[in-house]
Amino acid sequence: MDVPVRGWIPVSWKAELLRLLEPPAEKWPVPSPEEIVRGYGRALPADYMWLAETYGSGEISRYLSIYPPLSAAEIGTRPGVFPLSAEPPEDEKEYESLDPAYLQPGGLLMWGRSQTDDIAFWSPVGDPDQWPVVIRQDPWRPGPTWTRYDMGVVEFLVRTFHGQLADNPFSSDELRTQPPSFERD
Repeated sequence: MDVPVRGWIPVSWKAELLRLLEPPAEKWPVPSPEEIVRGYGRALPADYMWLAETYGSGEISRYLSIYPPLSAAEIGTRPGVFPLSAEPPEDEKEYESLDPAYLQPGGLLMWGRSQTDDIAFWSPVGDPDQWPVVIRQDPWRPGPTWTRYDMGVVEFLVRTFHGQLADNPFSSDELRTQPPSFERD
């Protein structure tokens, strides 16, 4: 999907991410589509799979860890995309914007984590290419704890880097105030 970004239109979200964030020279080996379905019970979003193959497991700006897709045998044994559910909230503030579906087993798939303990998920309902990004910010930070973004991972990252989301999705301005960089794990 091509949409205006501060007065100009990127060729695509992928092309804009490549312009902003230099990828490593070598592609990352990702599990086969069959192995992804065997491990996760469904495909993962195509833009995320492109991100995983292009950049691999690592950190953006030494702030946001991007987890790789794992084979069925690796899920739960090392950092990677992981199905889980939200923890039941301990206080009223944590209920803000909490979709009850997130509390169900497998109600979320974690794909990243920030240095300030914000967690990046998908809400895996329906077509994987339509899964929204869901961010759980530190509940002690002002503002909503749970925020849903109806866009894919690549668009979400580009809009975050450009400061185009209504509010900062993370507890720190690291991704909005400096040129992004990527380091593999």
